[in-house]
Amino acid sequence: MFMRELKIKEQSSDLQPAKARIIARLIGDGCIYRSKYTIKYEVQDKESLSSFSHDVKDVYGLDIKYGSNLSGITGRPIPFVRLRSKKVYDDLMQYGPYDSYNWRISNIVFKANKDVKKEFLKALFDDEGTVHPSKKIVKFYSVNLFGVMQVQSILQEFGIDSKIYAGYGCKRNVYGLVIVGETNLRKFANEIGFGLERKMIKLSKIVNKAALNV
Repeated sequence: MFMRELKIKEQSSDLQPAKARIIARLIGDGCIYRSKYTIKYEVQDKESLSSFSHDVKDVYGLDIKYGSNLSGITGRPIPFVRLRSKKVYDDLMQYGPYDSYNWRISNIVFKANKDVKKEFLKALFDDEGTVHPSKKIVKFYSVNLFGVMQVQSILQEFGIDSKIYAGYGCKRNVYGLVIVGETNLRKFANEIGFGLERKMIKLSKIVNKAALNV
């Protein structure tokens, strides 16, 4: 069946924060595949869905469609947003791949300025990061060790130290990047942080409690 190709905005030669967030979210809870040139982002958080939709509109000038799928685990609907466009697909594949085991952070991201890297990491941690208030740590999870090491490398550019551990998940095949210590957590909160309010509140409680104990 013929699919009418919509015109997209002219793309900047420099990576912009909005596109960096799109790339990060596709690595996180999104997917991109050649069948009908589909770009899809599926997540429970309405904040993230709204951010992704807004960024796609801002970067490409296209509206995105909303829908939902039933969770295979809980049976509850999980909302998603989806776009089908060969031009957007071709543009985004310059920064790929995106699948769980093989995703990479593009050299274009590594060469971008700190504002772009900050937005990239913030969106990525929104999807794959977790705050543990009782343990006073932030974790980032992935089955992709090389990708996790790339995340660690960018964090170091912000002066944030972290450690990588193996053996998480039911199959023990998940790697966890762990940010621990008052200095590192404060730097993460101030330099990167979370876009999701619920996660940022948890992180702020850890940082503020540590400050009161000084």
